Amino acid sequence: MQYEPGTIDCHVFLECKEQIEKMLLRLHKVDNTEHICKQLQAIYQQIEGMHELKKIKQKKILTNQELIK
Repeated sequence: MQYEPGTIDCHVFLECKEQIEKMLLRLHKVDNTEHICKQLQAIYQQIEGMHELKKIKQKKILTNQELIK
C-alpha cells in the first residue's frame, strides 16, 4: 500500500486495511480459515467505503474553501 496524504482518519483507514491484507495473506495458508477470511474481506470493504466517503467529504470541503477565496 502506498502513502496517501490526507486526514488522520484516512491514515487510520489505510493502516487498518494494510493490517487486514497481512492477516488475509497469512490465513490463506491455514486450512479451514475461509469463513474468517470472508469476514475480514467484508470488514476491509466497510473500511474502504468509509475511506471513500471521507475522501469525498474532504474534497467538498476543499472545493468550498476555494470558492470562498
